[in-house]
Amino acid sequence: MPLPGRCQSGDDRRTGARGVIPALVRDRLGRGPAVAKAGEMSAIESLLKVMTLRDAEAMILEPGKIPSLRRRGQVEALAMPALDAAMLEAFAAPMTNERTEWPAMVPFTDADGAQYAVTIDKLDAGYKLTIRRSKPAPLRQASPPPPQPDRVPTRPALVVDVHDPEDHAVPPESPVPQPGITGQVASARESTAAGLARLARLIAPIVAFAHERGASDITLSTGAAPRIRVDGKLETIDLAVHDGELAAAVIGLRGERGDADVSLDIDGVRLRVNAFVHLNGHAVAARLIREQVPSLADLGLPGELASLVDVRDGLVAVCGPTGSGKSTTLASLVDLLDQRRAAHVITIEDPIEYRFRARRCLIHQREVGTHVPTFADGLRAALREAPDVIVLGELRDRETIAAALTAAETGHLVLATLHAPNAAGAIDRVVDAFPDAQQRQIRWQLAAVLRTVVTQFLLPRRDGGRAVAVEHVPVTPAVANIIRKGELQTLPTAIQSGREAGMIPLERSLAKLAESGAVSPQAIKKIAADHDLLASLSKR
Repeated sequence: MPLPGRCQSGDDRRTGARGVIPALVRDRLGRGPAVAKAGEMSAIESLLKVMTLRDAEAMILEPGKIPSLRRRGQVEALAMPALDAAMLEAFAAPMTNERTEWPAMVPFTDADGAQYAVTIDKLDAGYKLTIRRSKPAPLRQASPPPPQPDRVPTRPALVVDVHDPEDHAVPPESPVPQPGITGQVASARESTAAGLARLARLIAPIVAFAHERGASDITLSTGAAPRIRVDGKLETIDLAVHDGELAAAVIGLRGERGDADVSLDIDGVRLRVNAFVHLNGHAVAARLIREQVPSLADLGLPGELASLVDVRDGLVAVCGPTGSGKSTTLASLVDLLDQRRAAHVITIEDPIEYRFRARRCLIHQREVGTHVPTFADGLRAALREAPDVIVLGELRDRETIAAALTAAETGHLVLATLHAPNAAGAIDRVVDAFPDAQQRQIRWQLAAVLRTVVTQFLLPRRDGGRAVAVEHVPVTPAVANIIRKGELQTLPTAIQSGREAGMIPLERSLAKLAESGAVSPQAIKKIAADHDLLASLSKR
């Protein structure tokens, strides 16, 4: 149907959103460089509305070229004249001020409140803009929306007296009924509380035994004897677990979900628990959490890491495989920060592990599934809660990584864990989380905000216990340049030659363990990435 007051060209006689290219855009684009800046701003905003109508991921605006949209991996040119360089300059210059490094990433909000992320690059011909939708415009409603039910399932951290003869337990603080909470949600909460109580009674004897043995993990599974992990090795223990009770506890915790993460306190021992189903039945994996937060020295970490808590902004990533102690290192850094300076710290964890007893800092601990729906939601909320430091349990997905980079850019110190085998792997993991079209921008953003990458491994000691091996990579100007160019194959050389900058290659840490004789050569070789470097650094 033709729009009122305008003619339709051949291109305009398309149906649906593709045909809705406002005449206002073409009118303003045709006025040339003498147009007032306000008019040019409105022309750009009209183009943004076209991007929204066509459900495009991005719009590319270049001087002397026709605007194009990126939709579902394809690039489509709009049916309109090429853009004038003066118009793009009028839009971009006020947002970049006197910036000397390009490209620049800036936010933009249009008159309707819709938010966009604008990447601005300065070319010889003028400014090139890549605009992506960041947040949809708020809906304008004549009346307030009806109350919505609480859709975030609470995950109570239950403190259970396992000697209570009753077959039920109540969380320490019973939730106050709220208007709009459906009976289904309330029933799910009751089921979770009952599952926690049942599980606590089921595993209490195993927890006591594991704690006495110094175990790090407990695993229960249908049809199998319980196992504990001591010094990284699984051991079978002679304690019976009733399969029916295990199934009832797991079903109560999981509800309709595939698995469930919860925290428990049993006779003073704190646990991080995951309950799940598998081919042969039900299972529980529990990590025992130390009562006191260990220091960096207790963990065997190098003293150079203490300087990380003096960083005022940017991203610090603690990496390593599962079970390498990343969360404990993060907790140790928070405890050290609490000793050194007064700061507002917000942690986002899944679930909460160590409970901090704040001294100089104000520490707010938030749990995914209980206090915030997701890591990304918790991060976005944290930016409005005036923190100095944000502690993130895991950089898990693209949305969380993007929010973490934004938080680091806006003057916050972000401490986070990441599953990666080394610094190069961590950088690749962050960049590869984004589509190809965004990766150059992410490399520049990461080079600007990344401060340090720490990677750690735990190796079994010959005399019992485990020893830690560390790679420490401060992001120097040379490392930042490597990240921007994507030349990560040169990063190991920069690490080896950067001793004065505080670099610690993994092989140097492994060589010290070899020299001390604390760890077997076989265990060291399994971890080392560069055996030639390891041999040159080792004296034996």
